[in-house]
Amino acid sequence: MKKIKIIIASFLVFGFLGCDQDDTINTVYDNVNGQTLISFQGTSSDLSVVIDDIGSVDITIESSTVSSSDRTVSVSVDPSSTANPENYALSSTSLVIPAGMYTGTITISGVDNSVETSSETIVLNIDSVSTDSTINSTAHTVNIFQVCPVPAGYFTGNYLLEQVSAQIDGYSLSHGSVVEVVETGETAREFQTEAYITYCSGTFFAFEFNLVCNELAVPNGNTTCSCGNVSDWWGPATVNETYDVADDTVMFLTFTDDQQSDCGSPVQMTYRFTKQ
Repeated sequence: MKKIKIIIASFLVFGFLGCDQDDTINTVYDNVNGQTLISFQGTSSDLSVVIDDIGSVDITIESSTVSSSDRTVSVSVDPSSTANPENYALSSTSLVIPAGMYTGTITISGVDNSVETSSETIVLNIDSVSTDSTINSTAHTVNIFQVCPVPAGYFTGNYLLEQVSAQIDGYSLSHGSVVEVVETGETAREFQTEAYITYCSGTFFAFEFNLVCNELAVPNGNTTCSCGNVSDWWGPATVNETYDVADDTVMFLTFTDDQQSDCGSPVQMTYRFTKQ
């Protein structure tokens, strides 16, 4: 009897919860009988523009249903965008999702009139659809930035890692170890290292950096060893090291250690990489 009462009570609870839900949550989006939902495929993408040259990226808009006729979707650039309009152009302010298809694309072309190496944004909105549809209000952000091509395999392979800056609570990374620098993108690199080996030896993480038009730049990165917040522990240097695409035998990488002053004042830390 007790079990029956519990089961009945559970149904009553779920019944009340169901009454409180927003009707939009209960809308069914399927490809046969459901309401059509139009949205961007993903919330962000990158548009890398080669220095003194061009670049492009395709932006996809998708539908939750198919249709027997073409559908036209209108898009616009949001005023919150920070990129200079002289550096990009949309192939069109509308795109077509062809009959029988779920997606359509527009292309954003970038040209290096004044593109910076640091990212600026092109924020896109979906304004209207030619058929009865629900529009997902989530915008799509395109990050546009300047890149300089580097030779394939540049600054990759095994390197002896040595800290050349003064120690702060011991070595910040795996000083004296041979690390493998791997290519994670055309201009992106990373290697596995420990953080503060005096305290947290044996715990490894991926330390990332980028080759940005003759400078080595470290983005915000998390640590695995801290007396405070582990997020965004490492960060960009005050002054970046430079590189020469003709020689990667000895490289230097500088970054900010404890950039948010969680355990002390931020420190500029430099490491030497010697190819093995």
